[in-house]
Amino acid sequence: MQSVLLGYGTVGKGVEKLVNTVDGLDMKAVFVLPEFEDLPYFSNDGEGLVTDPDVDVVFECLSGTEPSNTLIRKALQAGKHVITSNKATVAPNLEDYVKLAEENGGSIQIEASVAGGIPFLDAVLKLQKLEDLNGFEGIFNGTSNYILDQMQKEGQDLSTALRDAQAMGYAEANPTNDVEGMDVWYKTVITNMLAYNTKNDGLRKPLGISKLTPEDIALARGENKVIRHISRSVQKDGRYASVIAPAFLDRDDYLANVPSNYNAQLIYADSFDKIGLFGQGAGQMATAQAMLANALDTMEGTERPIRLDRNLKQDDSLIQETWLVRSEADLSSIPTARVKEESYWLIGPAGADVIDRIQELDPQAMIALWR
Repeated sequence: MQSVLLGYGTVGKGVEKLVNTVDGLDMKAVFVLPEFEDLPYFSNDGEGLVTDPDVDVVFECLSGTEPSNTLIRKALQAGKHVITSNKATVAPNLEDYVKLAEENGGSIQIEASVAGGIPFLDAVLKLQKLEDLNGFEGIFNGTSNYILDQMQKEGQDLSTALRDAQAMGYAEANPTNDVEGMDVWYKTVITNMLAYNTKNDGLRKPLGISKLTPEDIALARGENKVIRHISRSVQKDGRYASVIAPAFLDRDDYLANVPSNYNAQLIYADSFDKIGLFGQGAGQMATAQAMLANALDTMEGTERPIRLDRNLKQDDSLIQETWLVRSEADLSSIPTARVKEESYWLIGPAGADVIDRIQELDPQAMIALWR
C-alpha cells in the first residue's frame, strides 16, 4: 500500500519511522507548509497528495483544524483510508467523516486521537459491540497529571510545576488547552460518540486545574486524598452525561495512583463490571504506534467500524456526585450545600448542572469532585 503523511512535527516523524518498518506499506510523500518544502520528498500540495489515485492511506498529523479538516474531507471523498491523531479536528467533524467514508469506500480511524499509545478506543469499540457500556472515566491528559503529581509530591505551586512540565516537553508554550481541560473535552466528545454509537449532542465546558492552590493540596493531604483531573461519563436509558473536573480521590483509588505524565482509564459495563487501561497518553512513538496499528488493521481488513446511528441526549442528572467547592460566597441557597470548613463547601449528591448554579454565585470558585 502507498501512503502519504500530512504534517512533519513530532508525531509525523514518528509515523515516518514506523512506516519504514512495515513490509507492504510505503511512504510516498509528506505534506508540509511551503516554508518547510526543501526536498523532493516533501510537498505543499496537500490536496494533490490526498487525491492521488496511487495513494491508499493518509496519515494526518497536522496541528489545528485547518488545513487538516479540508484535507481529511478531500481524502475521504477520494475513497482513502484516513488515520488521524488530530482530536481538535475529529471532535466536531467525526459524523461527517464517518458518512464520507461510508459513501466513498474509505475509512476513518482515530485511535491516536484519544489516550495516545493506549488502545483505549479500540477497547471501547470492541466492548460496545456486545452490550451498552455504562460509561467510562479516566485521566486523559498527561500534562495536567504531571503538574498535579508534582504539586502533591514535591510541594510545588501550579506555576512552578507548569514550568517544569514545559521544560520536560510535557506542556506546550501555551498550556491553556491542558490546564483548562479543553484537551480532555475533545477526547471526551470523541469517546462518547464511539462508546455510545451516538451523534454528538455537545458537552458542558470542562473544569480545569488552574484554580487549584497549595491550600487545596493541603486539604487533600489532610483527608488522605489525592487530586487528579478526570473525565467521567455515564450512559443510561438512552441518555448520557459527562463531566470533566479535578477530583479529590481516596489514596487507594485506581486513578489516584497514576503517576507523572501517565494516563489511565476505566470502562464500565454490566458483564465485566470494569476494565482498566494504563500507559502513555502522548509522545512521539506511543502516538505513532497507535496510528500504525490502525494502518495494519487497514492492510489486514480488520478495521473496527465506527457507527454513529443513535441520537442520545445529554442529561446532567445522570451524574450524581458530591462536589467540593472553595468559595468566599454564601452557597447556602444551593440545595444540599453544607459548610465543610472555612472557605470550603460540600454540595450533593447533585447532578453536574449544579456547577452552573455555583458559578452564578461565584465565577471564581474552585469546583471539584469529592469521592
